[in-house]
Amino acid sequence: MKNKLLILDGNHLAYRAYYKFPNLKTLDGVNTSVVYGIPYIVESLVRRFTPDKAIITIDGGRSKFRTDLLPTYKEREQKLGFDKEDFYRQRSDALDFMSAVGITTVGQIGYEADDLITMLCRRYTDAGFEILIISGDKDFNQLINDNVSVFNTGKGILYNNDNLKKYVGYIPTQCVDYICLTGDKSDNIPGYPGIGEKRGLKFLEEFGWVELFLSSDKKFGNIDKGKLKEIYKRNRKLVDLKYFYRQFLFKSLIPTHGIVIDFSEKTLLKLCKKFEMNSFLKPQFINTYKRLWERSIE
Repeated sequence: MKNKLLILDGNHLAYRAYYKFPNLKTLDGVNTSVVYGIPYIVESLVRRFTPDKAIITIDGGRSKFRTDLLPTYKEREQKLGFDKEDFYRQRSDALDFMSAVGITTVGQIGYEADDLITMLCRRYTDAGFEILIISGDKDFNQLINDNVSVFNTGKGILYNNDNLKKYVGYIPTQCVDYICLTGDKSDNIPGYPGIGEKRGLKFLEEFGWVELFLSSDKKFGNIDKGKLKEIYKRNRKLVDLKYFYRQFLFKSLIPTHGIVIDFSEKTLLKLCKKFEMNSFLKPQFINTYKRLWERSIE
């Protein structure tokens, strides 16, 4: 039986926690929604999926390669009431908390979490692991294969090689083309004008992939092949995680941020006291992480 690795999209977790627990504060009024939310959510995932190892990834900023292609890439307005400084302060404290319970956080300045997750998938599948990515981002559907699955936290669905088309309408190898056609609002990537979800799926059902359509003499509605070719060329470089991996030789990158040395109940106690989160000192919470730590060092 293969060892199981849980790869957690740290930015997604942090935003989810920020809005899931908006009113959590210490008696002194310090916000703890993310500090509480990340360990709480991760514990439930570790208990549910019982991995042998878990890694959290975080963004190291927007990729210059991608912003050179599209200057507005990932530019979006923050929701009303979002405090950016407080958010990142909390995220840092939460990751200290995760380190205390034996979970490594990896990040590399100038590289996005998506790219680090791609690198980790390559590295750990080569080492014989079965991988489960935890995120709400559809970009990761392109990484699904016999050894990689995705648990979509927003929908509560586990996507794999056998069921992805049933749930989203395309197979893993069509994910990049689907996003290239329809765009990605969360990353501020425009698709081909007039192609939304339904038309995108209809296109893929008829032609399979964009390049097969472009090389054929067939038509699809009023699509201008020259314009589609231009958009596809740019969007594929923005969206295709495997393209980015090959382009920048990720095999040579070794993330070193937040490497865990040990499971530390002493540090855990100190952080729980600081943030008034004594519920994390209960046996269920501690035992979940202890079992994970013990499995990871076997």
